[in-house]
Amino acid sequence: MAKATPVSRPEATVRRAVPVPRALKARLRNWAPVSAVWTAYRAQQVESEYRARREHYAAAAAERRLVYSEETSRAAVRHRLRARGYTPTPRARGDVHTFACFSSYGWHGHLLPDLRELGPVTHFDYQALGYSAVEFSRADRRSIARLREMSQQILPALRAAHAARPIDWVFFYGGGQEIVPDALRAITEDLGIPIVNISLDDKQGWAGASAAPWRTGAVDLTRHFDLFATSARVACEWHMVEGGRPLYLPEGFDAASYAPRDLPRDLPVSFVGVAYGFRNSVVQTLRAHQIDVRPFGAGWPAGHARDAVEVFNRSTINLGMGGVEYSESLTNVKGRDFEIPGTGGGVYLTSYNPDLAQHFIVGEEILCYRNRDEMIELIRYYLARRDEAAAIARRGRERSLREHRWLHRYESMLRTLGIFKDPNR
Repeated sequence: MAKATPVSRPEATVRRAVPVPRALKARLRNWAPVSAVWTAYRAQQVESEYRARREHYAAAAAERRLVYSEETSRAAVRHRLRARGYTPTPRARGDVHTFACFSSYGWHGHLLPDLRELGPVTHFDYQALGYSAVEFSRADRRSIARLREMSQQILPALRAAHAARPIDWVFFYGGGQEIVPDALRAITEDLGIPIVNISLDDKQGWAGASAAPWRTGAVDLTRHFDLFATSARVACEWHMVEGGRPLYLPEGFDAASYAPRDLPRDLPVSFVGVAYGFRNSVVQTLRAHQIDVRPFGAGWPAGHARDAVEVFNRSTINLGMGGVEYSESLTNVKGRDFEIPGTGGGVYLTSYNPDLAQHFIVGEEILCYRNRDEMIELIRYYLARRDEAAAIARRGRERSLREHRWLHRYESMLRTLGIFKDPNR
């Protein structure tokens, strides 16, 4: 009997997917027809996930009768400190010793000047020790092992600094990709010093995923901190449901860096930020209405702004887009909401956000739009009335210097901890 000849499998069953080059992916996503479909899909995804999370926590908070207030959180924080036998020493400005635990990556250096105005700062900068925020962001097994290795160095450094001069509080900035819960427990059990974190992305980054038992967002960290500041008011009850003690605080700005400069106002409208999602469409809409908008950042033809503060000062109108990731309708308070008014250059025009409206008088200190028609109309109005735009920008800077420096955010945290002694309050 003749030996049967093997039948080859159809090519389709053995063909491996050919990876698409990253540059080609970027070009496809920036191609208008593809970009519009992709942005709409991602916006729907972001919005549906957010709404499901919001409703889950609203129901859980209602069932447990949890209602956020600053007074409630202050009482909960102080009760927690007393329960472990720690009594904070009241300090005046200039006498607070901070152990700051975050990397020098990106804009993080702007957190330091106002911490130093409070008093001496011991900065545990893991990037200076050879670790990277980029490697931690992968949240895979290798990066988690590196994260654990880095976290084991925090307590010895803290003990040494505390022995040299008593540490009043430990200030973290980071999520689960940079913080190990065991390291937090070690600090409170060993020294009892108050530990604080600040989260700026709870609306979109609340959970996340990770190879570690804890996730990359705030959800699995909040209960381990004595105080956890969040820039989203809606997330305060989320923290409470998860056992945390939240404090609503938006971003601040570094007044040493964001300040007026004597420059020609030669940019009618500018935008500083990465080109992705609906932002491309906004710029196209403005240009279709003959508005001269100059975007700067990764993905725009002009590339990164070498000096964002220079751009803010050269602009008659600094445009903001307050959307959450791909969603143009969901909004979140952003660092630019305080850096641009704090600079005092061109007037700030951004998406209306009820949280942001708590911090500025809309129409007198900043400008806000609710849709693209209002954006277009406000831009045209103030480009034709540049003195009015400049007056609003001046008032925005005055308000920012009075209330919106990082210094003001730190003092709010320290008052809640019972550390800051403020004779004016």
